[in-house]
This record gives sequence, structure tokens and C-alpha cells, in this order.
Amino acid sequence: MKLQFKKPTKTFYIRLIAILIIILVAIWMYVIGKQHNIYIDNKDYGSYKAFSWVDVTVDKQEPLGLAKRDRDVFTVVNQTHKFKVEADGETKEVKLRIPLEMKNVIINLPAFMAGLDQAEWMSEFIIETVSVESQTEAIVTDDTAVFFE
Repeated sequence: MKLQFKKPTKTFYIRLIAILIIILVAIWMYVIGKQHNIYIDNKDYGSYKAFSWVDVTVDKQEPLGLAKRDRDVFTVVNQTHKFKVEADGETKEVKLRIPLEMKNVIINLPAFMAGLDQAEWMSEFIIETVSVESQTEAIVTDDTAVFFE
């Protein structure tokens, strides 16, 4: 017995194209709609000292002022951002691309302003969770408690 295949119809091709378009739109929405937290850190980095005051702007959000040893966060959507830092009368601006696999990144401002590599001043920020083990307490019962109610 020989199998015979029908020639694909116009409806088959239309459905195939519609499925491919849906898959491409889903991938595109995943990439552009991914939310990130950018933690800004104004702390000493090796021999580079923290700034006494620094203003940071990411995209068109409100500028953020940080004192020495401060950390704050910007919540952004998309992979590419305009990152601007003003410290000690010096302004530095860079187009920042966050890797797709990173959800939270931390940027060290003294290392950034010193002109180090991006691998030096930007890294993945891993939030540590602390679990509290439940402790069971022994309940002391007094046999004479019934008499005092």
C-alpha cells in the first residue's frame, strides 16, 4: 500500500504564516518587555573612592541623588538604556545594554567614572534570601492550672 499526500492548500499556508507571526511577536514582546532593576552603588571600589554627592539619570526618569555609601534602584523596561552620571563637576554618559539573562544589575559609580571596563563596573546583582527556620517551643503545662480558672 502506497501513501499519498495531498498538495498543501492555500489555507494551510495562511495558517502556517499566522502561527509564525504569533511566535515572532511573542519573542519580540519578551525581549522588549522584560523588566530590570538597575542598582546604583556609590561605594568605594578598590582604590577608587566614593563621591560625596552624585546625580544619576537613567533614560528619562527623575534624577537620583546619592551621597557617599548610598545605594538606590531604577526599575526599567527594555534592554538598552541611556545612563548619565554627574559627579564632582564631571558628566559622563553612556548607552547601557543589559544582557537578556540578567534581571538585576548593579553599577558601581566610582569604577564607572574612572573609565574602567563595563565588566568591572556592572555585574549581576543576586538578591540573597534568608530563611528563618521555625523553632518549636516546648509548651509547659501545669497540672494545677485547672484549679485556677
